[in-house]
Amino acid sequence: MNVQLVKWSLAAALLCAAAPALAGDPPACKTAPPEALVRDFNICVHAADPTKACLKYRLNARVYDNAQGLLPPLGGIGAQYWRASPALLGSPQGLVYNVAVGAKGKPVAKRYFTDDNFKSFCQVAGK
Repeated sequence: MNVQLVKWSLAAALLCAAAPALAGDPPACKTAPPEALVRDFNICVHAADPTKACLKYRLNARVYDNAQGLLPPLGGIGAQYWRASPALLGSPQGLVYNVAVGAKGKPVAKRYFTDDNFKSFCQVAGK
């Protein structure tokens, strides 16, 4: 057996195993997230400083890095994920929006909801 071929195959297998899988869109939400959470985050995510603006609605908001790769990779220049959850201590619910930060009006491309502390997501229909 060719030793070089075995080394190359092993290296390729290790590289593939180490690379995070690219997530596709999560399934559609079967139950709607709380209407007030969606309404309030829809408003404050468009502010110049969503973290500060969401405080008015008792939401903890910040950039979401998608480090676990549970959401699709961001595409386009200026695209960013923003997350918000109720300011209640220990609330498992939250939203993540894919926002076009550099665009006028900061349009939201996709909305995602979690009810398990950002461990899994479903996709919220556009509102």
